[in-house]
Amino acid sequence: MKGLLRNNIYGTLSNAKVFSKFMSLFGIFGVVVPDQTVQIGFVMIGIIGFSVSTIIVTKNEFTTKWGKYKLTLPVKRADIVKSQYLNQVIWLLVGTCFVGIELGLSCLFHGCPFDQPIDILTMFALAISMCLFMGAIFFPLFYAGGAGKGEVFWIIAILCAFGIDCTLVTILNGLLEPGITTIVFGAVALIVFSLTAFGVSYLLTVAIYSNKEY
Repeated sequence: MKGLLRNNIYGTLSNAKVFSKFMSLFGIFGVVVPDQTVQIGFVMIGIIGFSVSTIIVTKNEFTTKWGKYKLTLPVKRADIVKSQYLNQVIWLLVGTCFVGIELGLSCLFHGCPFDQPIDILTMFALAISMCLFMGAIFFPLFYAGGAGKGEVFWIIAILCAFGIDCTLVTILNGLLEPGITTIVFGAVALIVFSLTAFGVSYLLTVAIYSNKEY
């Protein structure tokens, strides 16, 4: 299991390094320019971008011999799936820390760019939720439909994640009165729903992969 996870991390690392260089330049611009839109874009792109890198690696593995070679190793298929889910969580945390540093520097030099500091919580919760929903949708589709359709499943996963979060935000805003309590509750709700979907998705993907013949 540790070897599988280490392999996934190393596989993601090359893409993550390139993306990190882009985000570093973007981050310097974000620190220099105290603009709310720039900060929102940096947080969303940063957190989601690192997670997308893990999906690309998963697809690439199964279009090469390594994807089938893993099946010959003394590991369970559930461990193979688990390592990919954990890999996404790890890079999600990396992306969160990455953008957190930039946002902290921007606030240090220019003050909070948002109307209320609590809005930062909502922004992070939305980005993290989208990543989790994206993974929750992509992996079952990928294992059920095959690596050849990976690009399509990736696009579907991103669009569905965006749609689900927009729907949740709309429902919560319609049910709750505006205020700090609503903002906090909404952020927590997004994380809870997406984590639940991520967990259910893992179980579903293990079931699909365990019954798949290659």
